[in-house]
Amino acid sequence: MRERPIIVFTDGGAKGNPGPGGWGVVIVTPDGLVTELGGGGSPVTNNQMELTSAIKALTYLRGTPGALEIYADSTYVIKGITNWIWGWRRRGWKTAEGGDVLNRGLWERLSGEVDARGTDAIAWHYVRGHTGVPGNERVDEIAT
Repeated sequence: MRERPIIVFTDGGAKGNPGPGGWGVVIVTPDGLVTELGGGGSPVTNNQMELTSAIKALTYLRGTPGALEIYADSTYVIKGITNWIWGWRRRGWKTAEGGDVLNRGLWERLSGEVDARGTDAIAWHYVRGHTGVPGNERVDEIAT
């Protein structure tokens, strides 16, 4: 029987984009322990806070064994870390159109955390925001 994963919800947002913003994380261990994390900054963008929430979750869980199931309402984060990042690295952190990758420093930090844990140890899932999914609703509250 496969071990149950650690469940993680992440979210971030900004008012004004850039403007004041925040990020939130909810972590639920297989034994039911719930941990909430949050913070913010200004001026920041929505995407910066979305990335920060994933980075903070993985940083917090560094050294904690087990598979992770990460749920986010940001296709930017999910597609970026599971797909786009390989091309960005190959092209020297340039987009397919030749421009600089936005938020490169955050992408490098997130990539480092993912690499340290092992890409096979993390499953990324999209969850539509504001649809009543309790974990996603809570991280949205924390982020705002």
